[in-house]
Amino acid sequence: MTQIKTATLTDLLTHWSDESAVTIRRAYQFAANAHGEHLHPCGDLYIDHDLAVANIMMGLDVDANTVAASLLHDVLLPHTGCVLTQIESAFNSEVNSLVLGLQNLYAYAEHQQYKDSRATSLQAGQQNLEAIRRAILSIIEGDIRVILIRMADCLQNLRRASHLSRPEQLEVAGEVMHIYAPLANRLGIWQLKWEMEDLAFRFLEPQRYREIASKLAERRAERSKKVETAAARLQKRIAEMGFAGVVTGRPKHIYSIYRKMQRKQVDIDRIYDIQALRVILDPLDPISYAKKSNKEKEDEDRSLCYQVLGAVHSLWQPIPREFDDYIASPKPNGYKSLHTAVIDTHTGQTLEVQIRTSRMHEEAEKGVAAHWAYKEGEARVSASAQRRIQVLRELLTAIQDSGDTAVDSSALENEIQAEAIYVFTPNGDVKELPAGATPIDFAYLVHTQVGHRCRGARVNGKMVSLDYRLKSGDKVEIITAKRASPSRDWMNPSLGYTGSARTRSKIRQWFREQEREQNIEQGREVVVRELKRLGLGDTYSIEDIAEALKFSDVDKFLAKVGFGDVQTTQISGALALMRRELKPDDELRPLLQSQPKKPSGLTVRGLSGLHTKMAKCCNPIPPEPILGYITRGEGVTIHRKDCKQLALINEPERLIEVDWGFESETFPIPIVVRAYRRPGLVDEMNSILRGQNINVPKTKRTTDDSMTTVYLIVEVTDLEQLNWLMKKFENLPNVTEVYRERWN
Repeated sequence: MTQIKTATLTDLLTHWSDESAVTIRRAYQFAANAHGEHLHPCGDLYIDHDLAVANIMMGLDVDANTVAASLLHDVLLPHTGCVLTQIESAFNSEVNSLVLGLQNLYAYAEHQQYKDSRATSLQAGQQNLEAIRRAILSIIEGDIRVILIRMADCLQNLRRASHLSRPEQLEVAGEVMHIYAPLANRLGIWQLKWEMEDLAFRFLEPQRYREIASKLAERRAERSKKVETAAARLQKRIAEMGFAGVVTGRPKHIYSIYRKMQRKQVDIDRIYDIQALRVILDPLDPISYAKKSNKEKEDEDRSLCYQVLGAVHSLWQPIPREFDDYIASPKPNGYKSLHTAVIDTHTGQTLEVQIRTSRMHEEAEKGVAAHWAYKEGEARVSASAQRRIQVLRELLTAIQDSGDTAVDSSALENEIQAEAIYVFTPNGDVKELPAGATPIDFAYLVHTQVGHRCRGARVNGKMVSLDYRLKSGDKVEIITAKRASPSRDWMNPSLGYTGSARTRSKIRQWFREQEREQNIEQGREVVVRELKRLGLGDTYSIEDIAEALKFSDVDKFLAKVGFGDVQTTQISGALALMRRELKPDDELRPLLQSQPKKPSGLTVRGLSGLHTKMAKCCNPIPPEPILGYITRGEGVTIHRKDCKQLALINEPERLIEVDWGFESETFPIPIVVRAYRRPGLVDEMNSILRGQNINVPKTKRTTDDSMTTVYLIVEVTDLEQLNWLMKKFENLPNVTEVYRERWN
């Protein structure tokens, strides 16, 4: 890793005028006094950590108020004894607002960690979504600089994470890899993104990190010498063309190499851009260039880059299918550059060449931060940066407006990071969509009502199915009908009708608005059935459960139950919690203890109503042939007739004929689902379970390098429903096997 120079107050102050320097110096002194000799978890003095965070922010060319807030970012921690009013009296409103935004973000993170510590495996994905959502909502609700400071804080934590315990390293690295690195990518702040990804990868996958790093180190000296020679050769050619620019060698980041190895399924020897040349071109006439409009500047930038691309291809042979034009089609985060991979036919050396102008380079390294300007305390941002932030706003606003909590965190994270495709409307307007988008996604992007009324689509003049995957350059026409409405199938990611979590949220919102009364009645039936199933119908009311689940509006609670946002497992969990909280002398306690067990539909030798229980060794289910075993004092245990445990019984007279009978009930059956790791798997499984109202009282999940194993106990009515469910799970993408098996 690159050694980072220790930041000092002098380093910060050298860049500022007297007035700004006073603000920064005051913030430093305030933080130093507040923290005293307290040590950061990474082992440094808190004030040294604060200086390092402020120094990272300096690299983004932020203003003095932001630097001051960076120094004060953790000054409200409990050990300081400081309160917000002390900051308000010492600093201006802009600094106060940033510190308050950071305090709210940190407070939420602490609450989230507390919830995560009590979460089941299936709950963890939803809570990770909440963390991502809360981070992005800081952009919507307040100032984007709050996120930038938090990114700098996380980066400094990673730089010093070797001093943390292994669980703490995983926590810090996981938060960065799954929340802040994707946000840095989407905002185009590559200056932070690359280092955060490499450091997080180092702690999350130490063995793989070391393997790639060691292979890079084996021939680093030889490779660096060749790159220096190639850079000098290209620099000379650019000068001969009359252009001004700098050519430098740049080693590819380790995590980027790993991602490309995974994506292309090749080893490191087949990665052509381990070493790259970066060309940064200056304007031909800086004075006249400064007076040009943005459109004229873009035209000149494009012309310069393409001319240098021609020079590169005249020096070395281009490698087929290894050229990317991010000037004609910028990345979603605004990144612009030309990338080409070439080979020197004389030496056999391969390398990537990146070509961009200084203006493009500024945006590539700093993203949104490169566009931020501050004047008289008012933040203003350029049009391109506004468009980039708007993508994030739209992504979360649809979810926030609908109150949707049924979006898988990995799907959302994937959409944040996703590459874009660019398609055309019939009028020739360009629309940006995430890769994997369908005509339905396009329809909802044009207008929500167009999406609701969508009934078909033409792509490039030909009719296509609604699950057609759009490609860049497609011309899309949506066919609508006045009385049309969305289909519930569109909300199921596994069916492929939509590729965007944002689209699915808009569809869910429509169903909520159109079917609220129906959902309320369905929800009421679900809650009453659950109370009856648990034998608590005379003990608790619907209002009690709504209050336990933090709903002040009972109808809103029932609507969410009816729609499937609140599941029966949450209802039974709330009931269990209420039962535990009863005091010993509570008048309800005797009633709860005396609740009769639900009578079984089993018939034992023509007699029904005897106490029976299902054997956990074989978990029988109708209509499998069964046999009863008379236990001592615990009634009759029901086994499958082919259960191996029955063969071990030495007292055959205690075996008794048993029939399933006719009463409708459910049976808890443990099943195991194994799949290659991918985003959205658990969300798709939950959709299938919700669609059949199958209760899942217990779950857990384990993962290794490439596989995910989900363990569930599903409450099904008979063997037919169980087989249907297992078949549905088997048909999900990446699932390798589904089977019944006992687990603890």
